[in-house]
Amino acid sequence: MPEPIVLVSVVLCGITSGLIASSLALWLLPKPKQTNLETPPDVLTEPRKFLFRNGYLVEHSENIGFFLATPIDHLKAWDNLQDVLSEMADGVADHFTNLREFGRTFRADFQMGQDQVTVLGAREGNDILITVSPGDETQRSIRVDLATLAALEEEKRLLSQAADTSQVLSWTADKDGQVTWANAAYQTFAETYAGPDANHGWPLVSIFPCEADAPSGVSRRKIIDQSGKAHWFELRSSAPDSTGKRFMHAQTLDAIIAAEGSLRAFTQTMTKTFAYLPTGLAIFDQDRTLAMFNPALMDMTGLDAAFLSRRPHLFDFFDALRERRQLPEPRDYKKWRESLADMSRVEPGGTYRERWSLPGGKTYCVTGRPQADGAVALMLEDVSADISATRAHREERDALHSALEGLDEAVLVFAQDGRRLAANKAAEVLPSDQSGADLPDTLDDCVSALAKAFQPSPAWGDLRSFARGDATRDGAADWSDMLRRHNGRETELKVHRLTGGGVSLGFADLPPAVPFLEAAARRANTRA
Repeated sequence: MPEPIVLVSVVLCGITSGLIASSLALWLLPKPKQTNLETPPDVLTEPRKFLFRNGYLVEHSENIGFFLATPIDHLKAWDNLQDVLSEMADGVADHFTNLREFGRTFRADFQMGQDQVTVLGAREGNDILITVSPGDETQRSIRVDLATLAALEEEKRLLSQAADTSQVLSWTADKDGQVTWANAAYQTFAETYAGPDANHGWPLVSIFPCEADAPSGVSRRKIIDQSGKAHWFELRSSAPDSTGKRFMHAQTLDAIIAAEGSLRAFTQTMTKTFAYLPTGLAIFDQDRTLAMFNPALMDMTGLDAAFLSRRPHLFDFFDALRERRQLPEPRDYKKWRESLADMSRVEPGGTYRERWSLPGGKTYCVTGRPQADGAVALMLEDVSADISATRAHREERDALHSALEGLDEAVLVFAQDGRRLAANKAAEVLPSDQSGADLPDTLDDCVSALAKAFQPSPAWGDLRSFARGDATRDGAADWSDMLRRHNGRETELKVHRLTGGGVSLGFADLPPAVPFLEAAARRANTRA
């Protein structure tokens, strides 16, 4: 080999060996700690979107590992996202619950490292959209995706439409009492209250000028419009927020006030009417406390106005009557009182009746009428006179019946309309000789039944005409005729007109020893 080539080869081998040795030395030396001077990219530069449908995560943005652990459990994503965001901002759990159950849109702000983060929640049908957006605190702006923005704008439109279609006056007042927002109902009434130019200019006219100092809660307010007409409202005021702003609502009470006035007038009219009733009246409300009574109740029961004005319970009312001996004394008073107070067994519109025979001789007819709302109207009527009259009438009737039974002849008494009023035993057996039937209840039927027990006679036709008021037997009020039984025995028929248009009939059997000619002469003398 030539000498120059050998020299070049030796030089190259030496350079190569030196490079290899240097590399090994550098590799064996300890490496210095490297410092990354580049700033990591922002993990939330764009909004992150989570779309849920019926509690299931159906869609989400990229790069959400710092909110939901991977792999993502789509069934538990709602609860997991709620737990993560609840640790960053207060009230997120309540916002999630209200959004899921009531569809209430929410916004929650919190700090994430050096960044301002805003959580927005909106609902549309069965879909719930949660958006986590970065916020620029210096520019006071947030980045929102178009779907969330559309949902927020739609809800704003619905809320505005709902407020304007409401019949309730709604408005917002600042700390100075000036109206800063009002719905359509408020603005419409403002024109009635202050004129057609009430809604021109700013701030809006204040219909309730004292609401700034009014306490929160519910109160009634009376407003006089331009025409002098009074309007009543139920005012509901919220407590002032941190800026002094109040949310106010006013419900018109004109119809209720008019109804209350009509009710008061009606109650006064009924009270005046009840004051002249002879029947004692006590009305108990659904709690069984006395709500109304009339003077006749005090006169009948002896209860004073001071006691009744204290609105006693129904049990106390009965106890007071018992102390004054104005109640019958049953064997078990407590059980009797509870049974009388329990009107649930009587249907609304029905009637509960009971007759009280008092120790003093008086008799009260007690009527209870339960109402649909649970109230009870108790009426006490003094029927002592009626009871006395009924007893006297019964005694007279019994005496008359005893007198008729003591007669030998058969007697029947009929009213003007032909009803049978009385008959003794002798009359009851008259038709049984031939037909075996009982005595009928009307005059025509009695005549038909009695005629079968005797031989034919024109007296029956005359009797029917006489009962109808037709002139018979020369217009005489009393007349008689002879009838003959089928066995040949004669009976004298006596007809008498009673006071009031009734008729009495008497059937007297003649003794068998009386000759026929003597009976005929007696009949002729009677007709004469």
